[in-house]
Amino acid sequence: MIMLTFLHIFNVGSVMIEVLNLLISMFIVFLAAIFFVNAIEYIGCKFYLGSSFVGAIVAPIFTSLPEMIVFIVALFGDTPSGERIGIGTIFGQPFMASSLSYGLVGIMVLLGYYLKRRDSPILKIDKSLIVPYAFITVLYPTTLLPSFFGFHKFFSVFFLLTYLIYVYVMYKKGITEIIEDAESPYFCKIIPNPVGVIVQLSFAVTLLYIGSHELVNSVDILAREIGISALGLALIVVPAATAIPETASALIWGFRGKDTLSMGSLIGEKILYSTFYPGLGLLLTSWILDIHAYLSVLATTIISFILLIIIYKQRVLWWELCIGLFFFTCYVVLIFFYRI
Repeated sequence: MIMLTFLHIFNVGSVMIEVLNLLISMFIVFLAAIFFVNAIEYIGCKFYLGSSFVGAIVAPIFTSLPEMIVFIVALFGDTPSGERIGIGTIFGQPFMASSLSYGLVGIMVLLGYYLKRRDSPILKIDKSLIVPYAFITVLYPTTLLPSFFGFHKFFSVFFLLTYLIYVYVMYKKGITEIIEDAESPYFCKIIPNPVGVIVQLSFAVTLLYIGSHELVNSVDILAREIGISALGLALIVVPAATAIPETASALIWGFRGKDTLSMGSLIGEKILYSTFYPGLGLLLTSWILDIHAYLSVLATTIISFILLIIIYKQRVLWWELCIGLFFFTCYVVLIFFYRI
């Protein structure tokens, strides 16, 4: 009995240590993502990509590179559950954006209204956002098909071609993301341009690699310690560390009443995670999914469909954005309390 008690105490201690390691690695990745996105947005602005079609297409690829670095480190590292963590990274960003990020934007809209920073708690959305939301609603569920039917290379080509079609449609319709002047790189306050930009990017990439390696290891160990899926844990942990910079921008714009900009910033990368990154993932992984991937896709699709209908009216009530918080809460309860 004494030995069992000792082992139980030791196990709890080891779990707490891994939780601490996970939080530290998440902070490192988060910090690196902030430096990276700040430098990339500044470079895009200096090359006049921010308000151009090229910028609208290229910018999300660059700003999603922190997640991609985590994916690559997970896939090609020596972590036993690396592939599952990598797949969880791909499915995590759209789920977190649809559930948690939109809900937080809704809350910030209400806060901005009461603090007199915006005129109304109702978001006025440009109808042009119907195109990317329609792509998400129709395409995202198809990312599950390869796990049922195989033909990974066929689906990979399909997703990559679909992304090119999306680019073409955006080009023909003349739809571009409107990006404000980017903030000067943080390092340039102490190191002159352009050296400061190069140093900041190098520092960010180094931090991203170190943090990603530790993050992947912590997710793998912690998932085994508490008996849950590494894919399911990565699905919420990785976006929490990497997607915060983009979410923060959406929150600020929503607070200030720049509604189309706020909503558009959250949809840009979701297109990538419905086409480009699944196509890449199908080429590099076995694409074996579990219930966590299925639940995340189901929740993301439902939320996107609801928002598609709402955006068609071009008026979104703040509480309608909070619908996603219900799905996020349900997922957290299922994974941590019911250990699905």
